[in-house]
Amino acid sequence: MRTFRDAKIMAKTLRSELAARKQTDLSHSEALEIVTRQFGFDDWNVLAARIESESQSRIVPAYLVSGPDISDPKRATTSTIPILRIFSEQRALEFYVEFLGFTLDWGGPAGGPGTPFYGQVIRGETTFQLAEQPYDPGNGATVAINVDGIDALHAELSQRYSAMGSRVWGPAVWVPAVQEMPWGLRVMTISDPFGNHLRFCEPVDPAARKGLPRWA
Repeated sequence: MRTFRDAKIMAKTLRSELAARKQTDLSHSEALEIVTRQFGFDDWNVLAARIESESQSRIVPAYLVSGPDISDPKRATTSTIPILRIFSEQRALEFYVEFLGFTLDWGGPAGGPGTPFYGQVIRGETTFQLAEQPYDPGNGATVAINVDGIDALHAELSQRYSAMGSRVWGPAVWVPAVQEMPWGLRVMTISDPFGNHLRFCEPVDPAARKGLPRWA
């Protein structure tokens, strides 16, 4: 699976394919700029700095020193990242970014122009990767997300759903109510358009909620 770290390889492939198929001769720097924009970066210098930063974080992970910097949306906020199967880049970004309020960290065609989407979205201390590749994750996953302030989150999503209408699910579906479970959790389960389920969980005990992220 290609990511932005493979930009140089992708640029080389792009040059070769254009030369072979379209008799178009691109310089290596031109190909790099095209690949850079596919991943949502302004220019190659910005992406090169990001790649260098990622390489350094592999050597000495910053979270081992000072904890994850959740103010920087360009870095995953957890060491365990669920990969969720999607079937449409447009619908995925509409649901996760526009409706749920995630930030698109990075994303684009995984193997160059015309290939399936692969990207990463972040909100607070929750990070997901979204894969359109049919052979990567299976669909139908359920992810539990522990939060504080679940009623405020429900109100936020209900208001956003009213504004977006049936683009989220359909005209007969709405944001589900928060349910209190006998094992001490209040739960709201949101289904994405691809069969995945996000289970937002808030402990009933105020002491157990201490330190949990607030989404709303």
